[in-house]
Formats: sequence, C-alpha cells, structure tokens
Amino acid sequence: MIAERLKPLYPVKLIADGRSHFYQIGDDETFRPGVTTVLGVLNKPALIPWAVKSASDNIKDYLLKNALDKPLTKEEVEKACEEGKNIYKKKASEAADVGSRVHQAIDSIIKGEKKDIPEDIRSGVDGFLAWKGSNSLTIELGDTRLGSKLFGYGGSLDMVAFDGNEAIIFDFKTTKKRKDRDHGIYPEYGIQLASYANAFTETYGIPVRDVYALWLDKEKPGFKALKVSNIGACFEVFLACLKIYKSSKYEFFDEQAII
Repeated sequence: MIAERLKPLYPVKLIADGRSHFYQIGDDETFRPGVTTVLGVLNKPALIPWAVKSASDNIKDYLLKNALDKPLTKEEVEKACEEGKNIYKKKASEAADVGSRVHQAIDSIIKGEKKDIPEDIRSGVDGFLAWKGSNSLTIELGDTRLGSKLFGYGGSLDMVAFDGNEAIIFDFKTTKKRKDRDHGIYPEYGIQLASYANAFTETYGIPVRDVYALWLDKEKPGFKALKVSNIGACFEVFLACLKIYKSSKYEFFDEQAII
C-alpha cells in the first residue's frame, strides 16, 4: 500500500535561526540552506516595478490626503518618502501572512482536521477545494519536510498526491494574478519544484512522475494547476543557484594583506 511506503528514510529537521531557516538532514547536524533561501540569488524582475509602484502609490495617497489644504512641512515630506520607501516590505509581509494561513488551513483539511476558515482566506481555501473536486488523485501527504543528502539542501513542499502508484508533488501559490497571465505562477517556481522532486525521491525513495504549481486565487475562488515541463533542466538551474549561494559565503578578499 502507498501509505506504508510513505515513511522517510531519514529525519529532516527544520531549524529557525531568527528570520532565517535551515535544515538538518539525517544524523548530520550541519545547517543546510532551504530551497527558497537558495533561490534568493535569482533575479526576480517583477519585484522591482512592483516595489516602485507601491512606493509611488503610497506617496501619492499621502499627498492627496494631507497636501490639498496646506503646504507640507519638511518633516511631513520626509515622512511621506520614508513610508513610501518601505511600504513594499509591509505589503509583502501582509501577503505572506495571508498565504501562510491559506497553506495552514489546507494542511488541516488534508489531515482531516475541522477548523473554522476566516473570511479573509476563504477564497484561497475554496480554490483548493474546487481543484480537489476536479480530479481523482489521492492525497497522501500535506506539508512535508524534505532533505537532499547528496546536494546538501532542505525544503518543505505542500502536498503529495498519487495517481495509482505514481507520485505527484504540488506546491501552493497564493501570489497576485499576473497582468500577462490568468494566474500568479512565475518561472522560478519550476526551479523550486524541481528541487523538491529530487529531495522527495531522496528522502522517501519514491520517484516523482510530475510536479505542479497550484495557484489559488485569494480574491475570488479559483485555481490554476501548471505542470513543470522540464524537471531535469529546472533542477540543473537549481544546482547552479546552490553553487552561487554556497560560494557567496566565502571571503573574497584578504583584509590582512597589505602592500
């Protein structure tokens, strides 16, 4: 039976160190980086225009609210600029919080736990339930920790399902819908999922047939499931990112060398 085979070959422990997260794999107590940490080396071109627009919109709103009846003081102008400069961090944190709660609610559903679903995350959860009702896959695992002994990284994927005896892994995405697509899935998610596929096979000893990013609309119930088309190529990109990440921890200059 599938359930009997879904036992990890070795433990994977998640370690929180301030804002950073690391993994310990098997009996090795070395801190290994997580997949999302490694992928921080990638350029994400959509983020800069979004951050700039967030700053611009926030400053505009502040000026329209406070500068119509009287000139602003120097201190008020500086306040508007400072708030605008940092507003993207606040928005990103709020979006991440909503996404985390959507993930947690779905994980509870997968585990058969009954919990009330707050209104602000109901659309995302309903999107998952709509996807679940649209296919005949058997969900076996929710949030699952993984670790690659061979390459030295860890990660946590959102769901493992089976089509017969073939494993299919999923990662949920609750990002805002893209302007150029009918979903919020970005290319780098394929790299992330390919790394999970490799780590899952190492951790559980089970090959992965397919990997999917499952986008859940937070604004209205809806979903989009996209399959990664070339897992091998995506994993090669991940390994390149891992090499860059590890190399970035080296000291490149000798502070003691004086000519």
